[in-house]
Amino acid sequence: RDSEVLLLTAWEGLSIREAATVTGCSAAALAVRLHRARRRLARVLAESPGDAGRVSTGHTVSEASA
Repeated sequence: RDSEVLLLTAWEGLSIREAATVTGCSAAALAVRLHRARRRLARVLAESPGDAGRVSTGHTVSEASA
């Protein structure tokens, strides 16, 4: 759910009202979802700053090279 509102607003550049229409909720509800999603994302990035730009595949190095 967090990625949906983050992608719609940050990546697609939709306004809160436009993103609310896409998701089928009110603008107020979308604004709350977006605020909470940004807060959770900031917390995750602060906890692991060295891994912020890395995408996990779920595989170890030995599995990936096998």
